[in-house]
Amino acid sequence: MPDAKTPAEEPQVIVREGTVYKIAVLGDGAVGKTSLLRKHVHKKFEKNYIPTVGVNIAKHNVKLKLKGGEEKEITLMFWDIAGQPQFYMLHKIYYNGSNGIIFVFDITRPETFTHIKDWHKECVKYGLEGIPAILVGNKIDLAGERKIIAPMAESLAKDLNLPYFETSAHSGAGVAEIFAKIVEMIYGYYRKGA
Repeated sequence: MPDAKTPAEEPQVIVREGTVYKIAVLGDGAVGKTSLLRKHVHKKFEKNYIPTVGVNIAKHNVKLKLKGGEEKEITLMFWDIAGQPQFYMLHKIYYNGSNGIIFVFDITRPETFTHIKDWHKECVKYGLEGIPAILVGNKIDLAGERKIIAPMAESLAKDLNLPYFETSAHSGAGVAEIFAKIVEMIYGYYRKGA
């Protein structure tokens, strides 16, 4: 397999109507990846936890409002990748072609926070370093059970050069903001040559 291209060697992509972007949603099992996507795409929250087997794909069309009032419609394909260890051998296949990454951890489970570095290293290993990515601390509605405080997460985000957001898939707090931010970052990254 050829070496991954550096961002400078990547072909320039022109954003036009119908452009499709793949966004990998990564993190340990039960951190709320599927719930965040459901809340954003379908405006629903499912209380019962059903583990993702392999990958779930959610499609979402968005209109970007550009300077000058112009609008462009793009399609986002969210790849909600299983966080359980038995699916790790499939990650390389699932990551292929990603245009953006959302790393998610659960603020009530410290091990999910610690594992973000491993998820990030895996992305670097598979040639995804430098593409738009954000870090999300989920489940802020469980404030009484919180184990990871915002300054800890902000420090990790700074180390990984990622913007940091906090969300609640249950209440919807911060959900729209994370998806707006990743779209903004992807558009900015891939608009070269437009």
